[in-house]
Amino acid sequence: MNFRQLATFVGIYEDGSFNKAARRLNATQSGLSVQIRNLEETMGTVLFERSAKGVQPTLAGRRLYATAVEVLRQLDRVGLELRDLSGQITGPLRVGLMPTFTRGLLAPVLSGYMAEHPNVEVSVVEAYSAVLMDKVAEGEVDFAVVPRSAERDGIRARDLGEDREILVTRAGGRLRHLEPARLADMGPLNLVLPLRGNARRDRLDEAFERVGVKVNSILAMDAMIATLDFVASSDYATILPQTICGKDLEGRLRWLHPIEGPVLTVGYSIIEPARRAPTPAATEFIAHLEAEYRRSARQWDEIIASIPRR
Repeated sequence: MNFRQLATFVGIYEDGSFNKAARRLNATQSGLSVQIRNLEETMGTVLFERSAKGVQPTLAGRRLYATAVEVLRQLDRVGLELRDLSGQITGPLRVGLMPTFTRGLLAPVLSGYMAEHPNVEVSVVEAYSAVLMDKVAEGEVDFAVVPRSAERDGIRARDLGEDREILVTRAGGRLRHLEPARLADMGPLNLVLPLRGNARRDRLDEAFERVGVKVNSILAMDAMIATLDFVASSDYATILPQTICGKDLEGRLRWLHPIEGPVLTVGYSIIEPARRAPTPAATEFIAHLEAEYRRSARQWDEIIASIPRR
């Protein structure tokens, strides 16, 4: 087998279609078919079951995929190391972040990173988790941060950390700023939440049912800035991870209430294309992001530990 055959096999495996893989690999379907046929002859086994709906990997195909992805990743890493023998970190960097991180951490991360690596051309895409996962799988961003979720072909994930969920209300509400909130004791709530299908919305709905939270009205909105503005000027509240709430710690426009009884949390993963090694530019940016996330988490641990309990 050769590199081209492995790249073709991985592309078809992840897309589940010769047609989609041809578009992504900038090739023809007939060319991909020849590559896979030659690979199957070399391996002496069938790797895909073809049907009108696409292709499904056989047992042999599933086993080859794990090895093929690692081989491609190692080859990519060697190429990156050879190109960067000068020791200078350069080139484009495409980052995918949720609003939680663009509002909560991005500014200090960018300031420190760009000062250290002025020759890197940074671009940032803000989107919710489903969009970011697609962009990583398609190779449109070098990495992204998303809520922890099930494994997906074409993506490699590792843990970043875990946030506590915070009830966010307008300033001057019934609870004091930073006073913990027990949602089940608060009566019918008016909430602004993400649309159904959003990973956090699905978990919050499950938690509401499990705990017995009374909800009067839900305004579904996948627009973070609009959500924050609406909460600051209405009787609607929202529930957000602690990382995005750092700018409201002074309590001028919005008051924050760590959720208790039970504590609700959301975990995050850093995801990358499975077949590609991270570039030095991406590795350095992730290090800056992780350091700022840990600093924010320590700050919140101190704040929550200092809150008097009734």
